[in-house]
Amino acid sequence: MRIQEHLKLSTAAAVITLPWLKQDVWIPFAASLLIDSDHYIWHALTQRTLSLRAAMRYFGQANPPQRPLAKFLHHPFVLGPLVLIALLTRSRILWLILGGLLFHVSLDTIHLRQMSHLKHSLSAQADATCPTCGQHCDQLQLHTLYFAPNIFDRYNPKHFVALCPSCHAKAHQH
Repeated sequence: MRIQEHLKLSTAAAVITLPWLKQDVWIPFAASLLIDSDHYIWHALTQRTLSLRAAMRYFGQANPPQRPLAKFLHHPFVLGPLVLIALLTRSRILWLILGGLLFHVSLDTIHLRQMSHLKHSLSAQADATCPTCGQHCDQLQLHTLYFAPNIFDRYNPKHFVALCPSCHAKAHQH
């Protein structure tokens, strides 16, 4: 899920929870956005560069490699101990941070399921044939043609196409 979508949904969640959380609403809001800093940290350490532009280019490429360490803050081995610490300490601040982190991870889970469903349905419609080059390909990749500004239209199949890896890479170069 793109950071813009996380920002919109986290803002909506903050507005909804404002009457209950009052001045503390910024804590889960910030946590839900800052959790993605793990991607940048991973990139900086593995690629030995602090360039935000290089990190964005890496994660924005066609079908970027999915590295579990690039999402270490999203992992149950990090979130689980935080829940345990929050239970033991009864820390309101830690619970608010966890609320933001878990909200973000939930959005990512929903997004991955939706994208997987789109990939399978569009690949089936294409009958494993790339619509751009006509090549038969068993592993078509999902390419976003249009990012809907309306979050409710985000997973509309007309905004996506299933392409062979070569055509997908070319589409990201333009």
